Amino acid sequence: MATRNSKNCFVTVIGAGPYGLAASAYLRAAGVETRVFGEPMSFWQRQMPIGMFLRSNLGASHIAHPSRHLTLDDYSRQTGNTIAKPIPLDLFVNYGHWFQRQAVPNIEKRQVQKIAPNGSGFKLTLDDGEEFHSVRVVVATGISGFAVRPEVFAQIPSTLASHSSEHKDLGKFRGRRVAVIGAGQSALESAVLLQESGVEVEVIGRKKILNWVGLHPRLHHLGPISKLLYSDRDVGPAGISRLVAMPHVFRRFPRGFQSRTAYRAIRPAVAGWLRPRMTNLPITLGRAVA
Repeated sequence: MATRNSKNCFVTVIGAGPYGLAASAYLRAAGVETRVFGEPMSFWQRQMPIGMFLRSNLGASHIAHPSRHLTLDDYSRQTGNTIAKPIPLDLFVNYGHWFQRQAVPNIEKRQVQKIAPNGSGFKLTLDDGEEFHSVRVVVATGISGFAVRPEVFAQIPSTLASHSSEHKDLGKFRGRRVAVIGAGQSALESAVLLQESGVEVEVIGRKKILNWVGLHPRLHHLGPISKLLYSDRDVGPAGISRLVAMPHVFRRFPRGFQSRTAYRAIRPAVAGWLRPRMTNLPITLGRAVA
């Protein structure tokens, strides 16, 4: 296994969030020479709002490990921290750091500046000038680079129209009027946190109805039948939930089918546990910002 002082390696993993940590854990458990770069759990720690809870349930929130150890349950037993449902952001961040110390202890907290193919793999350049060769590269840099500001807001200063991932403390909007654009978990939970911080807020969404996770009026309450329709991860509607929980099966379907099915599974939706906190939240649906 590669260490900080070795240069060339077989696999380089860029990113140290849940996916980067999981990939690194699998590679190292298989004895693959690996270097890992990134700040552990940095996106979750710096770009998620204080007071947030995970939309995913417990079964879908463990960081994957080849031995199926180092789960949230293991973390709870070893640290004495109770796993609340829904899972609080700060607890998940602490769990990620704990997982990293156990499974991927020698992360390099330097930045990869450049990746260039060189015939037999890739040449990587770090921010301190070091260069090395890697046969394979796993990019697990997360979603922070994919924040989208709709074109309608392009001419508005970022101080007035910003993305939710830019705000750790939503309390700074106290005393202002804020419109939250969107109809998924990020939008609705941000709106609730804003309102609970004393902010006058309204949600505006293009969808005519909200999609809910875990709130189907009938199918979620059929006992053993519901377990046949929904995986333990509870991602996606009935049936699709089972399919997307089997990646080795799902990847064998045609790409067009995968794309349509994936959208149904991960389309904007709101966790059922948030609904009681939305009672007095002004929501305008079926409208687009012009």
